[in-house]
Amino acid sequence: MKQAFFLRPRQRGFSLMEVLVAMAIGLAVVGAVLASFVATGQSGRLQSAYAQMDEDAQIGLQLLSAELMMAGYAQAIGTVAEEPGKPRLLKAFESWPVWGCDRGFVSASTKGNVVCAATGQAAALEVRYQADYFNTIPTVSSKVPGDCLGNGLKPQVDGGSSYVTFNRYYLGSSLPGRSELHCASQLGNGGQPLVDDVEGLKFWFGEALAGDPRQVVRYVSASEVQDFSNVISVRICLLMRSAEAVLLIGEGTTYLDCDQSLQVAQDRRARRSYFSTVALRNKMPF
Repeated sequence: MKQAFFLRPRQRGFSLMEVLVAMAIGLAVVGAVLASFVATGQSGRLQSAYAQMDEDAQIGLQLLSAELMMAGYAQAIGTVAEEPGKPRLLKAFESWPVWGCDRGFVSASTKGNVVCAATGQAAALEVRYQADYFNTIPTVSSKVPGDCLGNGLKPQVDGGSSYVTFNRYYLGSSLPGRSELHCASQLGNGGQPLVDDVEGLKFWFGEALAGDPRQVVRYVSASEVQDFSNVISVRICLLMRSAEAVLLIGEGTTYLDCDQSLQVAQDRRARRSYFSTVALRNKMPF
């Protein structure tokens, strides 16, 4: 019996051209996946940075707004007759409700009146009002009203029960390369940071119209205010900066500052300006 022989088909491999084409297609697919991954990660970091800036700005604006709504508050302790038949309420605290400096304070924690600095980039604000157990957090140890940092105030008159706080808000730096919204008071205990990554701070003061004390005639900087006693509203601007460099080179590096001037960020950090306007309700006549 004869044995049958079967011829196997001739085996052949891939040509060099086919291998190169396959490698090119594979690299293109991997590159597209990596590009999508990088873009998604970059977008996520950028959105997270803006969300953090939004949250920090809201905290800062709420703190300042709450303080400004208390500006000028004081309890009536009697009356004084300045004109016949027109008695005026005598209050425990009678002074300017707010005071500002365009370039910050020489020393925000100084005892007594603050002095405006001659040089500086950020404005500063002092808010004055009578403090009590309802509009401040009383200290645990001494059970007296506190300033913006919780430090116990001293009576306006020795042995009295009237307390006045002078809360001062400004930009400071507790760490190199950082800028925060700080608060200090007239107690001289030094300021403390409240909100991180606040790069710019500016205030405009709304002066009342002479014939209508409830109408703002203009908003001006602190140096242009004619009389802080006539200020009935304050406009606030916070320029926030992202905590990390989240921008790609050439990507969204321009921003508008508090004066709405176009600026260029050189450090790849995102920036955004936030505004709010607050009426000084204790200065509104009825």
